[in-house]
Amino acid sequence: MEAISHIDQLPGSLLSVDLVTAFREGEALDVARSVVPAVSELLSDPAKSSAVLDKLFHPDAFWRDHVSLSWSMRTFHPTSVISKKVIPLIQRAEIIPSSISLQEEQVLIISLPNGLSVIRAPFAFKTGNPNAQCTAGFKLVRMKNGDVKIFTVTTAIQELDAMPLSKVPAEIPSVPPSTVPKSLDVLVVGGGHGGLSISAYLKALGVNFAMVEKEPTIGDSWAKRYESTTLHTTRIFSGLPFIPFPRDYPEYIPAKLIAPYYAKYAQDLQLPAYTGRECISATWDDAQAQWTVTLKGSRGVDVVTARNIVFAVGVIGRWPIIPNFPGRDSFLGESLHSVAYKDASLWAGKRVAVVGSSTTACDVSMDCLRAGADIVMVQRGPTRIYVQAHITALLAPFWNEQIPVEVGDVMATEDPIVLQSAMNALGLKTLKDNHDPEYYDNLRRAGFLATLEGSIQQHVYCRAGAHYPDVGACGAIARGEIKVKSDAKIESITATGIAFSDGTKLDVDVIVYATGFEKDIRSYIATILGTEQAASLEPVWGLDAEGEVRGCWRPSGNDHIWFQGGELQTMRYYGKFLAIQIAAEIAKVRPTPCRE
Repeated sequence: MEAISHIDQLPGSLLSVDLVTAFREGEALDVARSVVPAVSELLSDPAKSSAVLDKLFHPDAFWRDHVSLSWSMRTFHPTSVISKKVIPLIQRAEIIPSSISLQEEQVLIISLPNGLSVIRAPFAFKTGNPNAQCTAGFKLVRMKNGDVKIFTVTTAIQELDAMPLSKVPAEIPSVPPSTVPKSLDVLVVGGGHGGLSISAYLKALGVNFAMVEKEPTIGDSWAKRYESTTLHTTRIFSGLPFIPFPRDYPEYIPAKLIAPYYAKYAQDLQLPAYTGRECISATWDDAQAQWTVTLKGSRGVDVVTARNIVFAVGVIGRWPIIPNFPGRDSFLGESLHSVAYKDASLWAGKRVAVVGSSTTACDVSMDCLRAGADIVMVQRGPTRIYVQAHITALLAPFWNEQIPVEVGDVMATEDPIVLQSAMNALGLKTLKDNHDPEYYDNLRRAGFLATLEGSIQQHVYCRAGAHYPDVGACGAIARGEIKVKSDAKIESITATGIAFSDGTKLDVDVIVYATGFEKDIRSYIATILGTEQAASLEPVWGLDAEGEVRGCWRPSGNDHIWFQGGELQTMRYYGKFLAIQIAAEIAKVRPTPCRE
């Protein structure tokens, strides 16, 4: 499954302002009520579904499903595809007609960045195959001629009757055993944000599981990063499920505070978390329908069995990449990949080159500047720059002290990713256009190659990097405190520094390669499952042709291997759907996933 290279390759887009008009204040509920009969027919009577689609749906509509119908993550577009693909899934789900109800208290008008608006009309419904509680968020638009049309639908499973969700942490009294249980339904590999979030959901579902972390302490995944590591997203946006970051934490949280939050989280939820244990092999037994897993740690070797394994070890490879520049090994100074970087305190007065220009490169460069180093950033390609205040402004309507985190997650994340991207790009462009133009002109004059258009989603899902929410480095670059070399390619590494294609040379004492990591996590998984098993899995990360994330939070290509990863908020949001899929597999009520 090839990933698209740019979100613009995905079909569909926001409707043109020339085609639709905004809703008036106070009319949302009446408009939502007007579509109730048609929506009820659509969901409960497949024989009439095609007629409803033809009459009520915009021709370029989207239908996104989070597990409830497809038992995967799917986006269907346009309406002709919805008619062909979704109607059979509705029929298979056996939606109970009497369960379909408009959630009137949640109906509202949503203003879009292009000045238009939609009405969100959320429905609840129950399915009989399997027995589950689900929701359907309909977004309504008004055409210029006054007709109301459905533009997007997002159906989502909320609870599985066979394994209902408990309240967390109030109804979770079980204390985990002191040693890893020998027989499990689920083994979670990785104890960082991904492992903790999926573990919280599995605990709420009453699943027999354990989480193993190779580091000696929960939170070490952050505690051992470079000293200045700080979240570039806000406190409310970035927390784990059920228990957010403490309110007295700063808006942008440093790693030294994330680590104890993780440790306390595992303790408060009484998660069966076992540290100092690395998963080194897993072998599938067809007869027993389970994995035999070997865990190695300071206490020796544990062998456990598990029906399912969730890999929560990141969504890109575990190995750092240093480009094979000619002469790289000839450098006589200090060189390291950013994964090994801690702080710049020993580099005062030294000449330092940072190869790279995204978030980590900018953070390291700022550290070097504060330490008194002479710093040059070697930029190999443009970097998407966001003013941090602009990111905060876009997050604030959904993640704030007034709205429950779960509600903000749904409002911001349910739409098809291609539409999320379009709205994000519009919002950022408006903020950029109203920002001081000197901010961008100064970067250009300093030689920094800055991309100023496009969405965060493009860089998260398609590029897996190449962006920087500015927390200070751009100002230092503009002032010349961090020098930039961007007008030539690296030709070779010499004994004393870097030689460039324009004939210039840069003599330095230290080279930090902020050049990323191998992108395919399957190369790491192959060291555990073996090459053949790993090759049978879907690629992980990047967007497929429908605009859904490959391999993560959805079927992986193996019914007993799952991946949890991504950005902090997306792991919290999509992790619930992943956990319910696993629970359905354990309860033996999981329908066959709908794949292309």
